[in-house]
Amino acid sequence: TEGAAQLEGSKAFTKDFLARHNIPTAEYQNFTEVEPALAYLREKGAPIVIKADGLAAGKGVIVAMTLEEAEAAVQDMLAGNAFGDAGHRIVIEEFLDGEEASFIVMVDGEHVLPMATSQDHKRVGNGDTGPNTGGMGAYSPAPVVTDDVHQRTMDRIIWPTVKGMA
Repeated sequence: TEGAAQLEGSKAFTKDFLARHNIPTAEYQNFTEVEPALAYLREKGAPIVIKADGLAAGKGVIVAMTLEEAEAAVQDMLAGNAFGDAGHRIVIEEFLDGEEASFIVMVDGEHVLPMATSQDHKRVGNGDTGPNTGGMGAYSPAPVVTDDVHQRTMDRIIWPTVKGMA
């Protein structure tokens, strides 16, 4: 559907959707101008995450460990055109430390069929360090998705998303 495509294609749309439907997500703000974005960074501090709004070949996310890295990312995206149209709007969100897993489902608007979970090899360096790779591989099933995590994901994220898209 058009709405599903927007969820995939716009991080700002997705974050606003999640907030509107009380679906858990990191604290965030959307920005189209450099100065308000920099002021927000200075208020929140680092580490912090800066995301190009649109599709950027898996490389539009900067996990900034210092305020200087965060400010440079904002400048590159909003003023420097680092990601073209994908970076004309950015999402700045809180840094969440921990394991990340992909939870893929098939949906017909009413029914949900969970598929296998997976975890990406996100970072270029050993020990999950360095910049994001844009997708150099994954493993499945994701060991962090226990039965409890699976059920909570269905109840708190998947079903509210399906209902919100209806």
